[in-house]
Amino acid sequence: MDEHNDKVKRLLDGEIDEAEIAADPVLSSLAERIFGLNIEPITPSKPSLSNGLSDVEVVTATAGADPMIEVVPGIEPKQDMPLPDVAPIPKSDEKDSSGFVFKSFGLTALFAAIGNIFGLFGGLNTLCEAEKCTPDATRLNWIDLHNITNEQGWSMPYPEIGIPDYVAVICSLIVIIMAFRKK
Repeated sequence: MDEHNDKVKRLLDGEIDEAEIAADPVLSSLAERIFGLNIEPITPSKPSLSNGLSDVEVVTATAGADPMIEVVPGIEPKQDMPLPDVAPIPKSDEKDSSGFVFKSFGLTALFAAIGNIFGLFGGLNTLCEAEKCTPDATRLNWIDLHNITNEQGWSMPYPEIGIPDYVAVICSLIVIIMAFRKK
């Protein structure tokens, strides 16, 4: 593989001999495609049967002004068609109410999260019917909100703040930021 790569590198650098190109069909094909050289590959034969080596004929291909365009005789080129006019995007006359809903949801969630930290929902503690329920637990435990009727749904007041409270505040702030950045 390295020998073949070396031959291709020498072909691209122009340091390879024409006879060596003619001896390798892959190199002759590459030379024809890259440089436009038409080198006929040498047909292998036994040295005892050959009378003498013929000179390799190198024919340079001629390229037009743009070698990447193939000209097929008898076919007319396509005429340039004008592009249609682009219709302007209509402006919406309606007031976007989704931004208002998004902002109100974020502000309500932030109010609920901060209010819960300071015991805003402590009055709901009367729903707790289990033996271990204490009236001192005035914060809803967001992760166990479905357990509001037992001690799992309640947490102690302000100095103790749990991870769900942090998550609720941060998520509501993210919603508010996204709502005000939305245009």
